[in-house]
Amino acid sequence: MSYVKKICPTCGKEFFVLEKAEEKATYCTLACLIKAQSKVESRSMTFPSFS
Repeated sequence: MSYVKKICPTCGKEFFVLEKAEEKATYCTLACLIKAQSKVESRSMTFPSFS
C-alpha cells in the first residue's frame, strides 16, 4: 500500500491517506470537515420569498 501526504485546509496539519483515496480525502478529521461545512453554510445567502 502506498500513502500520500496531504495538508488539511482547515487546520493546516499534515496527514496521510492511501494513494487510492487521494482525490476524496480532503480533511484530516471529521471535526475539520464539519468546521469547513459550517463556514460554507454561514456564507450561503437566503433570498426572500416573493409570494
